[in-house]
Amino acid sequence: MGKHLFVLVHGLWGNYKHMNAIRDVFSDAFKDSSDVLFFSPRQSGYFKTFDGIEIVGYRTLLEICQYVDTFSKDEISAISFVGYSMGGLIARFIVGKMFTECHELFQGIEPQLFITFATPHLGVHFFLREHRASHHRAISRILSTLGTTVLGRTGRQLFIQDSLPNESILVRLSEGEYLEGLKRFKHRICVANVKNDRTVAFYTSFITDSDPFLETENQIKYEFERNLPGENLCMVPRIIDMNRLDPESSRAPPEVPQLSRWLFIFVVCCVVTFVLPLIFAANVLGTCYSYLATVHYQNLLHQGEGRSLLRRKLGLRDKIADTLRDTVGVIASEDEDNLGADNGQTIVREDTSWEDFIAKYTGSWPNDSKPKFSTLNFDDQRQRILSNLNKVPWIRIPLYVKALNAHDGIVARKGVKTATPYTVSGLQFVAQMVQFLMSH
Repeated sequence: MGKHLFVLVHGLWGNYKHMNAIRDVFSDAFKDSSDVLFFSPRQSGYFKTFDGIEIVGYRTLLEICQYVDTFSKDEISAISFVGYSMGGLIARFIVGKMFTECHELFQGIEPQLFITFATPHLGVHFFLREHRASHHRAISRILSTLGTTVLGRTGRQLFIQDSLPNESILVRLSEGEYLEGLKRFKHRICVANVKNDRTVAFYTSFITDSDPFLETENQIKYEFERNLPGENLCMVPRIIDMNRLDPESSRAPPEVPQLSRWLFIFVVCCVVTFVLPLIFAANVLGTCYSYLATVHYQNLLHQGEGRSLLRRKLGLRDKIADTLRDTVGVIASEDEDNLGADNGQTIVREDTSWEDFIAKYTGSWPNDSKPKFSTLNFDDQRQRILSNLNKVPWIRIPLYVKALNAHDGIVARKGVKTATPYTVSGLQFVAQMVQFLMSH
Protein backbone atom coordinates (compact mmCIF):
# COMPACT_ATOMS: atom_id res chain seq x y z
CA MET A 1 0.00 0.00 0.00
CA GLY A 2 1.21 3.49 -0.88
CA LYS A 3 0.58 6.78 0.87
CA HIS A 4 -2.77 8.60 0.98
CA LEU A 5 -2.45 12.32 0.17
CA PHE A 6 -4.95 14.82 1.59
CA VAL A 7 -4.91 18.17 -0.21
CA LEU A 8 -6.30 21.03 1.94
CA VAL A 9 -7.52 24.08 -0.02
CA HIS A 10 -8.35 27.36 1.77
CA GLY A 11 -10.96 29.93 0.82
CA LEU A 12 -11.37 33.52 -0.34
CA TRP A 13 -9.04 36.07 1.26
CA GLY A 14 -7.46 33.23 3.21
CA ASN A 15 -4.16 31.41 3.48
CA TYR A 16 -2.92 27.88 4.05
CA LYS A 17 -2.82 28.36 7.85
CA HIS A 18 -6.64 28.42 7.86
CA MET A 19 -6.50 24.68 7.19
CA ASN A 20 -4.19 23.86 10.11
CA ALA A 21 -7.01 22.86 12.46
CA ILE A 22 -8.37 20.36 9.92
CA ARG A 23 -4.85 19.01 9.45
CA ASP A 24 -4.33 18.68 13.21
CA VAL A 25 -7.69 17.02 13.94
CA PHE A 26 -7.42 14.65 10.97
CA SER A 27 -3.82 13.81 11.91
CA ASP A 28 -4.96 12.89 15.41
CA ALA A 29 -7.66 10.61 13.97
CA PHE A 30 -5.06 8.91 11.74
CA LYS A 31 -2.27 8.80 14.34
CA ASP A 32 -2.03 5.02 14.00
CA SER A 33 -1.22 5.37 10.29
CA SER A 34 2.09 6.68 8.95
CA ASP A 35 0.83 6.54 5.37
CA VAL A 36 -1.35 9.68 5.46
CA LEU A 37 0.11 12.90 4.05
CA PHE A 38 -1.28 16.44 4.25
CA PHE A 39 -0.47 19.17 1.75
CA SER A 40 -1.75 22.76 1.91
CA PRO A 41 -0.99 24.81 -1.24
CA ARG A 42 0.49 28.23 -0.36
CA GLN A 43 0.73 30.27 -3.56
CA SER A 44 -2.81 31.70 -3.74
CA GLY A 45 -3.30 33.46 -0.42
CA TYR A 46 -5.00 36.74 0.44
CA PHE A 47 -5.54 39.03 -2.59
CA LYS A 48 -4.38 36.35 -5.00
CA THR A 49 -7.70 34.61 -4.28
CA PHE A 50 -9.35 37.50 -6.21
CA ASP A 51 -7.80 36.29 -9.49
CA GLY A 52 -10.71 34.04 -10.46
CA ILE A 53 -11.40 30.34 -10.02
CA GLU A 54 -9.54 29.29 -13.17
CA ILE A 55 -6.29 31.12 -12.43
CA VAL A 56 -6.32 30.17 -8.74
CA GLY A 57 -7.23 26.63 -9.77
CA TYR A 58 -4.38 26.27 -12.25
CA ARG A 59 -1.94 27.87 -9.81
CA THR A 60 -3.00 25.45 -7.07
CA LEU A 61 -2.93 22.46 -9.42
CA LEU A 62 0.62 23.38 -10.41
CA GLU A 63 1.65 23.31 -6.73
CA ILE A 64 -0.01 19.92 -6.22
CA CYS A 65 1.67 18.47 -9.30
CA GLN A 66 5.07 19.74 -8.18
CA TYR A 67 4.52 18.21 -4.73
CA VAL A 68 3.39 14.84 -6.12
CA ASP A 69 6.39 14.85 -8.46
CA THR A 70 8.75 14.85 -5.45
CA PHE A 71 7.65 11.28 -4.68
CA SER A 72 8.71 8.21 -6.56
CA LYS A 73 6.28 6.48 -8.89
CA ASP A 74 3.54 4.54 -7.04
CA GLU A 75 4.62 5.99 -3.66
CA ILE A 76 1.29 7.87 -3.48
CA SER A 77 -1.60 5.51 -4.18
CA ALA A 78 -4.64 7.57 -3.10
CA ILE A 79 -5.68 11.22 -3.04
CA SER A 80 -8.44 13.12 -1.23
CA PHE A 81 -9.44 16.79 -1.17
CA VAL A 82 -10.71 18.98 1.66
CA GLY A 83 -11.95 22.38 0.48
CA TYR A 84 -13.06 25.21 2.75
CA SER A 85 -15.42 27.89 1.43
CA MET A 86 -14.24 28.95 -2.05
CA GLY A 87 -11.53 26.29 -1.67
CA GLY A 88 -14.21 23.68 -2.38
CA LEU A 89 -14.84 25.28 -5.78
CA ILE A 90 -11.10 25.45 -6.47
CA ALA A 91 -10.87 21.76 -5.58
CA ARG A 92 -13.72 20.96 -7.99
CA PHE A 93 -11.84 22.80 -10.74
CA ILE A 94 -8.67 20.86 -9.93
CA VAL A 95 -10.28 17.41 -10.00
CA GLY A 96 -11.66 18.24 -13.43
CA LYS A 97 -8.16 18.95 -14.74
CA MET A 98 -5.74 16.71 -12.81
CA PHE A 99 -6.71 13.42 -14.45
CA THR A 100 -6.79 14.93 -17.94
CA GLU A 101 -4.25 17.71 -18.28
CA CYS A 102 -1.77 16.18 -15.79
CA HIS A 103 -2.74 12.54 -16.21
CA GLU A 104 0.86 11.28 -16.32
CA LEU A 105 1.45 12.38 -12.71
CA PHE A 106 -1.78 10.92 -11.35
CA GLN A 107 -1.84 7.56 -13.10
CA GLY A 108 -2.21 4.88 -10.46
CA ILE A 109 -3.43 7.37 -7.81
CA GLU A 110 -6.97 6.50 -6.76
CA PRO A 111 -9.43 9.31 -5.85
CA GLN A 112 -10.93 8.58 -2.45
CA LEU A 113 -12.76 11.41 -0.65
CA PHE A 114 -13.92 14.85 -1.76
CA ILE A 115 -14.92 16.97 1.26
CA THR A 116 -16.15 20.56 1.47
CA PHE A 117 -16.85 22.79 4.47
CA ALA A 118 -19.18 25.79 3.92
CA THR A 119 -18.58 25.88 0.17
CA PRO A 120 -20.92 27.98 -2.04
CA HIS A 121 -21.54 25.19 -4.56
CA LEU A 122 -24.57 27.05 -5.96
CA GLY A 123 -22.92 30.45 -5.82
CA VAL A 124 -23.75 33.35 -3.50
CA HIS A 125 -27.15 35.04 -3.48
CA PHE A 126 -29.05 36.77 -0.68
CA PHE A 127 -32.54 35.32 -0.80
CA LEU A 128 -35.03 37.30 1.30
CA ARG A 129 -38.59 36.52 2.32
CA GLU A 130 -41.25 38.66 0.65
CA HIS A 131 -42.33 40.37 3.85
CA ARG A 132 -38.83 41.64 4.69
CA ALA A 133 -38.60 45.39 5.08
CA SER A 134 -37.30 47.56 2.27
CA HIS A 135 -34.08 48.40 4.14
CA HIS A 136 -33.21 44.67 4.28
CA ARG A 137 -33.62 44.47 0.52
CA ALA A 138 -31.52 47.58 0.06
CA ILE A 139 -28.74 46.10 2.21
CA SER A 140 -28.92 42.88 0.18
CA ARG A 141 -28.54 44.79 -3.10
CA ILE A 142 -25.61 46.80 -1.69
CA LEU A 143 -23.83 43.65 -0.51
CA SER A 144 -24.38 41.97 -3.88
CA THR A 145 -23.02 45.02 -5.70
CA LEU A 146 -19.97 45.18 -3.44
CA GLY A 147 -19.38 41.44 -3.79
CA THR A 148 -19.28 41.65 -7.58
CA THR A 149 -17.05 44.74 -7.69
CA VAL A 150 -14.51 44.65 -4.83
CA LEU A 151 -13.70 40.92 -4.81
CA GLY A 152 -12.14 40.82 -8.26
CA ARG A 153 -13.04 38.23 -10.87
CA THR A 154 -13.71 35.75 -8.09
CA GLY A 155 -16.51 37.92 -6.69
CA ARG A 156 -18.28 38.10 -10.03
CA GLN A 157 -17.93 34.35 -10.41
CA LEU A 158 -19.26 33.58 -6.94
CA PHE A 159 -22.35 35.73 -7.61
CA ILE A 160 -22.64 34.12 -11.08
CA GLN A 161 -22.27 37.49 -12.76
CA ASP A 162 -19.30 36.54 -14.92
CA SER A 163 -19.46 36.69 -18.71
CA LEU A 164 -22.47 35.30 -20.58
CA PRO A 165 -24.95 33.07 -18.69
CA ASN A 166 -23.95 29.89 -20.51
CA GLU A 167 -20.28 30.54 -19.87
CA SER A 168 -20.39 31.08 -16.10
CA ILE A 169 -17.55 29.15 -14.47
CA LEU A 170 -19.84 27.79 -11.71
CA VAL A 171 -22.13 26.30 -14.34
CA ARG A 172 -19.18 24.77 -16.18
CA LEU A 173 -17.82 23.37 -12.89
CA SER A 174 -21.01 21.32 -12.56
CA GLU A 175 -20.71 19.46 -15.86
CA GLY A 176 -18.33 17.94 -18.37
CA GLU A 177 -14.84 17.05 -17.16
CA TYR A 178 -15.50 18.61 -13.75
CA LEU A 179 -18.53 16.43 -13.03
CA GLU A 180 -16.65 13.40 -14.33
CA GLY A 181 -13.83 14.29 -11.94
CA LEU A 182 -16.26 14.31 -9.01
CA LYS A 183 -17.66 10.95 -10.07
CA ARG A 184 -14.23 9.37 -9.79
CA PHE A 185 -14.19 9.84 -6.00
CA LYS A 186 -15.55 7.02 -3.87
CA HIS A 187 -17.27 9.42 -1.48
CA ARG A 188 -18.29 13.08 -1.53
CA ILE A 189 -19.09 14.94 1.70
CA CYS A 190 -20.43 18.47 2.16
CA VAL A 191 -20.63 20.05 5.62
CA ALA A 192 -22.95 23.07 5.92
CA ASN A 193 -23.58 25.64 8.64
CA VAL A 194 -27.20 26.05 9.70
CA LYS A 195 -26.72 29.37 11.50
CA ASN A 196 -24.50 32.45 11.69
CA ASP A 197 -22.84 31.87 8.34
CA ARG A 198 -23.44 35.24 6.72
CA THR A 199 -20.98 34.44 3.94
CA VAL A 200 -22.23 31.07 2.67
CA ALA A 201 -25.91 30.31 3.28
CA PHE A 202 -27.08 26.83 4.21
CA TYR A 203 -28.77 26.02 0.88
CA THR A 204 -25.66 26.58 -1.24
CA SER A 205 -23.23 24.60 0.95
CA PHE A 206 -25.81 21.81 1.48
CA ILE A 207 -26.57 21.70 -2.27
CA THR A 208 -30.34 22.03 -2.03
CA ASP A 209 -33.12 24.34 -3.21
CA SER A 210 -34.83 24.45 0.20
CA ASP A 211 -33.57 26.33 3.25
CA PRO A 212 -35.69 25.87 6.38
CA PHE A 213 -33.45 28.20 8.38
CA LEU A 214 -33.74 31.02 5.85
CA GLU A 215 -37.47 30.40 5.39
CA THR A 216 -38.17 30.66 9.13
CA GLU A 217 -35.58 33.42 9.70
CA ASN A 218 -33.77 30.89 11.87
CA GLN A 219 -36.56 30.77 14.42
CA ILE A 220 -37.32 27.11 13.74
CA LYS A 221 -36.80 24.73 16.65
CA TYR A 222 -33.64 22.69 16.14
CA GLU A 223 -33.90 18.94 16.34
CA PHE A 224 -30.46 17.45 16.98
CA GLU A 225 -29.30 13.89 16.43
CA ARG A 226 -29.22 12.43 19.94
CA ASN A 227 -27.26 9.28 19.17
CA LEU A 228 -24.21 9.43 16.95
CA PRO A 229 -21.28 7.15 16.19
CA GLY A 230 -17.82 8.27 17.25
CA GLU A 231 -15.36 7.91 20.10
CA ASN A 232 -13.60 10.29 22.48
CA LEU A 233 -15.13 13.43 20.98
CA CYS A 234 -14.78 16.57 23.10
CA MET A 235 -18.58 16.89 23.06
CA VAL A 236 -21.58 15.63 21.13
CA PRO A 237 -21.49 17.41 17.73
CA ARG A 238 -24.62 19.45 17.01
CA ILE A 239 -25.88 17.77 13.86
CA ILE A 240 -29.42 18.73 12.85
CA ASP A 241 -31.89 15.93 12.18
CA MET A 242 -33.36 17.45 9.01
CA ASN A 243 -36.21 14.92 8.82
CA ARG A 244 -37.57 16.04 12.20
CA LEU A 245 -37.65 19.75 11.45
CA ASP A 246 -41.16 21.18 11.73
CA PRO A 247 -41.94 24.49 9.97
CA GLU A 248 -44.64 25.16 12.57
CA SER A 249 -42.21 24.93 15.49
CA SER A 250 -40.22 27.85 16.81
CA ARG A 251 -37.59 28.53 19.43
CA ALA A 252 -38.08 31.04 22.21
CA PRO A 253 -35.95 34.08 21.36
CA PRO A 254 -33.07 34.52 23.80
CA GLU A 255 -33.32 37.37 26.26
CA VAL A 256 -30.66 39.96 25.55
CA PRO A 257 -29.75 42.24 28.50
CA GLN A 258 -30.15 45.95 27.79
CA LEU A 259 -26.44 46.61 28.41
CA SER A 260 -25.42 43.87 25.96
CA ARG A 261 -27.75 45.28 23.33
CA TRP A 262 -26.25 48.77 23.56
CA LEU A 263 -22.73 47.34 23.61
CA PHE A 264 -23.51 45.42 20.42
CA ILE A 265 -24.85 48.57 18.74
CA PHE A 266 -21.71 50.46 19.77
CA VAL A 267 -19.43 47.78 18.33
CA VAL A 268 -21.39 47.71 15.05
CA CYS A 269 -21.14 51.49 14.74
CA CYS A 270 -17.37 51.37 15.32
CA VAL A 271 -16.97 48.66 12.70
CA VAL A 272 -19.06 50.54 10.14
CA THR A 273 -17.27 53.83 10.81
CA PHE A 274 -13.64 52.72 11.04
CA VAL A 275 -13.11 49.11 9.93
CA LEU A 276 -15.33 48.78 6.86
CA PRO A 277 -13.80 51.77 5.01
CA LEU A 278 -10.33 50.26 5.46
CA ILE A 279 -11.50 46.85 4.28
CA PHE A 280 -13.29 48.42 1.31
CA ALA A 281 -10.20 50.39 0.29
CA ALA A 282 -7.96 47.34 0.64
CA ASN A 283 -10.34 45.23 -1.44
CA VAL A 284 -10.56 47.84 -4.19
CA LEU A 285 -6.76 48.03 -4.39
CA GLY A 286 -6.53 44.24 -4.35
CA THR A 287 -9.12 43.95 -7.10
CA CYS A 288 -7.30 46.46 -9.33
CA TYR A 289 -3.99 44.70 -8.79
CA SER A 290 -5.58 41.31 -9.49
CA TYR A 291 -7.00 42.46 -12.83
CA LEU A 292 -3.72 44.05 -13.91
CA ALA A 293 -1.50 41.18 -12.76
CA THR A 294 -3.55 38.43 -14.39
CA VAL A 295 -4.82 39.99 -17.61
CA HIS A 296 -2.27 38.06 -19.69
CA TYR A 297 -3.24 34.73 -18.14
CA GLN A 298 -6.95 35.51 -18.53
CA ASN A 299 -6.41 36.08 -22.23
CA LEU A 300 -4.58 32.75 -22.50
CA LEU A 301 -7.43 30.98 -20.70
CA HIS A 302 -10.00 32.55 -23.01
CA GLN A 303 -7.95 31.24 -25.94
CA GLY A 304 -7.98 27.74 -24.44
CA GLU A 305 -4.27 27.79 -23.62
CA GLY A 306 -4.58 26.87 -19.93
CA ARG A 307 -3.69 23.23 -20.49
CA SER A 308 -0.63 24.02 -22.61
CA LEU A 309 0.61 26.64 -20.15
CA LEU A 310 0.29 24.25 -17.20
CA ARG A 311 2.06 21.40 -18.95
CA ARG A 312 4.91 23.68 -20.07
CA LYS A 313 5.46 24.82 -16.48
CA LEU A 314 5.53 21.18 -15.37
CA GLY A 315 7.86 20.22 -18.19
CA LEU A 316 5.41 17.62 -19.51
CA ARG A 317 5.47 16.73 -23.19
CA ASP A 318 2.04 17.33 -24.71
CA LYS A 319 0.62 14.12 -26.13
CA ILE A 320 -1.92 13.82 -28.90
CA ALA A 321 -5.17 15.41 -27.71
CA ASP A 322 -7.35 12.80 -29.38
CA THR A 323 -5.66 10.01 -27.44
CA LEU A 324 -6.23 11.89 -24.20
CA ARG A 325 -9.88 12.49 -25.01
CA ASP A 326 -10.38 8.81 -25.79
CA THR A 327 -8.80 7.88 -22.45
CA VAL A 328 -11.02 10.33 -20.57
CA GLY A 329 -14.09 9.02 -22.41
CA VAL A 330 -13.36 5.44 -21.35
CA ILE A 331 -12.80 6.49 -17.74
CA ALA A 332 -15.99 8.57 -17.73
CA SER A 333 -18.13 5.73 -19.09
CA GLU A 334 -16.66 3.30 -16.54
CA ASP A 335 -17.39 5.71 -13.71
CA GLU A 336 -20.95 6.17 -14.92
CA ASP A 337 -21.48 2.41 -14.86
CA ASN A 338 -20.03 2.12 -11.35
CA LEU A 339 -21.72 5.19 -9.92
CA GLY A 340 -24.71 3.28 -8.67
CA ALA A 341 -22.50 1.04 -6.55
CA ASP A 342 -21.09 3.95 -4.57
CA ASN A 343 -23.54 4.66 -2.87
CA GLY A 344 -16.19 16.32 27.35
CA GLN A 345 -18.34 13.06 26.43
CA THR A 346 -19.92 11.36 23.50
CA ILE A 347 -23.28 9.66 23.66
CA VAL A 348 -23.01 6.40 21.73
CA ARG A 349 -25.83 3.91 21.44
CA GLU A 350 -24.97 0.30 20.69
CA ASP A 351 -27.27 0.13 17.67
CA THR A 352 -25.90 3.39 16.21
CA SER A 353 -23.33 2.76 13.50
CA TRP A 354 -21.46 4.72 10.88
CA GLU A 355 -23.30 2.70 8.24
CA ASP A 356 -26.65 3.91 9.63
CA PHE A 357 -25.56 7.53 9.81
CA ILE A 358 -24.02 7.56 6.32
CA ALA A 359 -27.07 5.87 4.79
CA LYS A 360 -29.38 8.41 6.43
CA TYR A 361 -27.39 11.43 5.32
CA THR A 362 -26.54 10.32 1.79
CA GLY A 363 -28.76 11.61 -1.01
CA SER A 364 -30.56 14.81 -1.87
CA TRP A 365 -32.68 16.82 0.57
CA PRO A 366 -35.62 17.14 0.84
CA ASN A 367 -36.16 13.56 -0.22
CA ASP A 368 -39.92 13.17 0.32
CA SER A 369 -42.65 13.62 -2.25
CA LYS A 370 -44.35 16.41 -0.25
CA PRO A 371 -41.65 18.82 0.98
CA LYS A 372 -42.37 20.61 4.25
CA PHE A 373 -40.51 23.71 3.14
CA SER A 374 -40.87 25.94 0.13
CA THR A 375 -38.51 25.90 -2.84
CA LEU A 376 -36.15 28.81 -3.37
CA ASN A 377 -36.64 30.84 -6.53
CA PHE A 378 -33.51 29.73 -8.37
CA ASP A 379 -32.60 31.19 -11.74
CA ASP A 380 -31.87 28.83 -14.64
CA GLN A 381 -28.14 28.72 -13.91
CA ARG A 382 -28.48 27.76 -10.25
CA GLN A 383 -31.13 25.21 -11.14
CA ARG A 384 -28.79 23.72 -13.70
CA ILE A 385 -25.90 23.57 -11.21
CA LEU A 386 -28.14 21.92 -8.60
CA SER A 387 -29.42 19.34 -11.07
CA ASN A 388 -25.91 18.48 -12.24
CA LEU A 389 -24.37 18.19 -8.78
CA ASN A 390 -27.21 15.93 -7.64
CA LYS A 391 -26.23 13.44 -10.33
CA VAL A 392 -23.62 12.19 -7.86
CA PRO A 393 -24.39 11.09 -4.30
CA TRP A 394 -23.28 13.35 -1.44
CA ILE A 395 -23.10 12.73 2.29
CA ARG A 396 -24.67 15.95 3.59
CA ILE A 397 -23.95 17.04 7.18
CA PRO A 398 -25.98 19.97 8.57
CA LEU A 399 -23.90 21.32 11.47
CA TYR A 400 -24.73 23.85 14.15
CA VAL A 401 -21.60 25.67 15.29
CA LYS A 402 -22.24 27.92 18.26
CA ALA A 403 -20.20 30.94 17.22
CA LEU A 404 -20.84 34.54 16.22
CA ASN A 405 -19.04 33.80 12.94
CA ALA A 406 -19.84 30.20 12.06
CA HIS A 407 -18.13 30.53 8.68
CA ASP A 408 -14.86 30.96 10.54
CA GLY A 409 -15.79 28.46 13.24
CA ILE A 410 -16.71 25.51 11.04
CA VAL A 411 -13.00 24.87 10.32
CA ALA A 412 -11.47 26.73 13.30
CA ARG A 413 -9.51 29.10 11.06
CA LYS A 414 -7.50 30.45 14.00
CA GLY A 415 -6.42 26.98 15.12
CA VAL A 416 -7.59 24.24 17.46
CA LYS A 417 -6.32 25.92 20.63
CA THR A 418 -8.62 28.92 20.23
CA ALA A 419 -11.60 26.97 18.86
CA THR A 420 -14.79 26.22 20.76
CA PRO A 421 -15.80 22.63 21.61
CA TYR A 422 -18.62 22.98 19.05
CA THR A 423 -16.07 23.47 16.28
CA VAL A 424 -13.61 20.83 17.44
CA SER A 425 -16.30 18.18 17.92
CA GLY A 426 -17.58 18.78 14.39
CA LEU A 427 -14.11 18.37 12.91
CA GLN A 428 -13.47 15.27 15.03
CA PHE A 429 -16.74 13.74 13.89
CA VAL A 430 -15.95 14.30 10.20
CA ALA A 431 -12.40 12.99 10.69
CA GLN A 432 -13.64 9.78 12.31
CA MET A 433 -16.22 9.29 9.57
CA VAL A 434 -13.46 9.74 6.99
CA GLN A 435 -11.38 7.17 8.85
CA PHE A 436 -14.32 4.74 8.71
CA LEU A 437 -14.88 5.34 4.98
CA MET A 438 -11.19 4.80 4.26
CA SER A 439 -11.22 1.45 6.02
CA HIS A 440 -14.33 0.10 4.26
